[in-house]
Amino acid sequence: MSTRRTATILGAAIMVAALLGACSDGGTDTPPDGTTTASQTPSEGTEPSTTDAGTTDPASTESGTAAGCAATDDTVPPEAELGPTADLDGDGAADELWLADVDGTHMLGVQTASGAVFSTEFTSAAPQAASALGQVLGDGSAIVLLDTGREVPLYAVIDCALTPTQNDQAEQYTFDRGFTGYGTGVGCIDVDGGGLSLVGYLAEVEGERATVTTTAIELSDGGAAASNGEATEQTDLDADDPAVEAASEVSCGDAEPVMEPQG
Repeated sequence: MSTRRTATILGAAIMVAALLGACSDGGTDTPPDGTTTASQTPSEGTEPSTTDAGTTDPASTESGTAAGCAATDDTVPPEAELGPTADLDGDGAADELWLADVDGTHMLGVQTASGAVFSTEFTSAAPQAASALGQVLGDGSAIVLLDTGREVPLYAVIDCALTPTQNDQAEQYTFDRGFTGYGTGVGCIDVDGGGLSLVGYLAEVEGERATVTTTAIELSDGGAAASNGEATEQTDLDADDPAVEAASEVSCGDAEPVMEPQG
């Protein structure tokens, strides 16, 4: 999220985006505009290497093509856990997300309805299994949120590949999950019926009272770039207010997470 202590919560309709644990612009703790974001906090080591699988035709959109991504010879690893997700390649058919641990390498991937398979590697120092969810936002950006437990790196599906979204410091935009203190969660809100918009949250609890900061995430280039927008603060909430709970989760509309297989 961003702003010096910016963090976020959607609480009742506060909407703003990007705090690293609430969202992150990445790189430095205090960017030129004086804000602090989740991506600005040093990443846990997410150094994705994308595998381009598929091509697009001249009528392609930024997230895919009218006919979907071209089928590929790549396959989903047999040990992967798959789950349904949004139409990430723009062909009108729901796709699938998958997570796998292949010989000690963590992998996040997409399998489209048209038969394309593409993936990226990621690292995580957290003890728990990772999870991922995908969604198409109101601006048409197809995004994937990878929750490793301590942080949430942001990806966009562009030209049939998982592309790490870049922050203002040219690092992957990453939300904090309370590990660094910059944010606590990620969410999506519908602003004036214009479709879902990404936001970062920071929930701060002191005794029985809480404050939730929601930072709007502004995406550009089909999700290839993101920066922190306006931050809104909701104060004097009950510690058990639903808004506080929501600010500590990773969600986006009706998207269901896919869990990394264990064992």
